[in-house]
Amino acid sequence: MSAKPELEARIVEAIYRGACEPSELQRALELIANYFDSSGVVLAELDATQPNSRLVVGANAVDEQFFENYQAYAEYDPAPRAFMAQPAGKASLTDRIFSSEQRQGFVFLNEFLRPRGIDGSLGGPLFSDGGRFALISVQQDIGHSYGDDDVARLERLTPHLARALQIRRLFLQSEARSKALESIVDRNEAGIVGWRGEGAVLFVNRAARSIASSHDGIGLDKDGRLLLADRSAATRLAALQADVVKGGAGGLVRVSRPSGQQSYIVLVSPLPSGDDLFQNSRGGVLFAIHDPAQKRAPPEQRIAELLQVPLGSARVLLAILEGVELKEYADRAGISINTVRFHLKSAFALTGAKSQADLVRNAMSVLNDLGPYFADRA
Repeated sequence: MSAKPELEARIVEAIYRGACEPSELQRALELIANYFDSSGVVLAELDATQPNSRLVVGANAVDEQFFENYQAYAEYDPAPRAFMAQPAGKASLTDRIFSSEQRQGFVFLNEFLRPRGIDGSLGGPLFSDGGRFALISVQQDIGHSYGDDDVARLERLTPHLARALQIRRLFLQSEARSKALESIVDRNEAGIVGWRGEGAVLFVNRAARSIASSHDGIGLDKDGRLLLADRSAATRLAALQADVVKGGAGGLVRVSRPSGQQSYIVLVSPLPSGDDLFQNSRGGVLFAIHDPAQKRAPPEQRIAELLQVPLGSARVLLAILEGVELKEYADRAGISINTVRFHLKSAFALTGAKSQADLVRNAMSVLNDLGPYFADRA
């Protein structure tokens, strides 16, 4: 089979576009099927630690009906295990991996593939690490055979497919992180505004917009930057912002209100960066606006709302944050230690935390709630 460099270039281009766009990934597989004169192609990525992140995509004859029928025969399919035993990026053929005698006895081949016009496959692993693995499989149709040239051509594509799946995973993690952050920030009762170091506004939550809409001393310009009617407070805010940008700790600003109500208190602090809640935000500034006149929900209710966990889990987490041992909390609450552990396990599952320390870090990251601070000091 002659090489088709122009088609190979189009496949690689579609593969990388498919890292962030599912329809382009589908198109890449269709191009691969055409490249190998195959009736269908399968790309699969599975993660034992995160089953919900699995990806199984087919092209052409490998459609939804194919996958639905495949479920009844999946346990008899010898190809995935055989391909995954190969080194990452190494392609092979099922008619080379298995002997003729073995192939004659395969239920999967004789009862599932051959009735669909398929006699084997060309494929191989893209990567395998820590319970996460991916493979590509190109159907070898009856009457068609693949050789060394086809193996080499698929091996030229496998590094691009592996890299695209890595990009896809990072993209999905970033997207999920962004959506979670948006939800967390918007649910916070304090007004929250985040700036990058150069002053570009990252986000403004609902509470901050609500405060600005009341026209009582704090406003927002069209870009989301804070505007203070109190000139001395505005001067101090600018100074604290500059301090944070230079690496300082920031501080507090009291903002008087024309209505005569108790002054707003604005906390100016560094925006978490690196592996914390906010990425690519080194030198960023976080403004948290507290309204002392606002009625506040009990802390366990705020934790439940912010982390989206049941109230029982929120109470256990609050006890942990206060340094209370689980057995002590169980005795104090009049419940069994098994019930406490059940609530804790629910919190792990719903927040994605892997340990109690991880759970506390998650809680501290999202609970940027000034209520306890100002309850003592305002």
